[in-house]
Amino acid sequence: MPPPRVLKNAQQVLERHEQQQAQALAESARQVKDNATKLQELERYRAVYLRDFEQRVQTGIAAGEARLFQAFIARIAQAVGEQQEVLARARMQHADELRKWRSAARRSAAVDRIVGRHEHAEKQRDEKSEQAASDAHAQRAWAAKGARRGH
Repeated sequence: MPPPRVLKNAQQVLERHEQQQAQALAESARQVKDNATKLQELERYRAVYLRDFEQRVQTGIAAGEARLFQAFIARIAQAVGEQQEVLARARMQHADELRKWRSAARRSAAVDRIVGRHEHAEKQRDEKSEQAASDAHAQRAWAAKGARRGH
């Protein structure tokens, strides 16, 4: 088994790595949320312009104005499509960050368990050593007491 110092160093390195992965995961979750919010805003914006266009068509609209409305709505639809792609990439990145964090957490937990077992074994050795020293001291005291009585 590696020396305790090596185990502690490995434990600290793995814990830092897990924390970094957790931060990357949180950032990717924020990106997903932000991109989803932008998509919703674009979809609402498109819906408002479609509704306005339909109302104007029913009340009468000039052909030139109708073409401008349709071109603008098409640009909004294109922006919606692009934002959907951005959101899909953000979700894939988030899934990748989640996989990386889980892997880092498993490695960190494994080393934590090894360190815990090592510390437990070390504590048991110390307790046995202390008990042996205490027993030896008691035996010497008993022997000394018996030797004084014999005289």
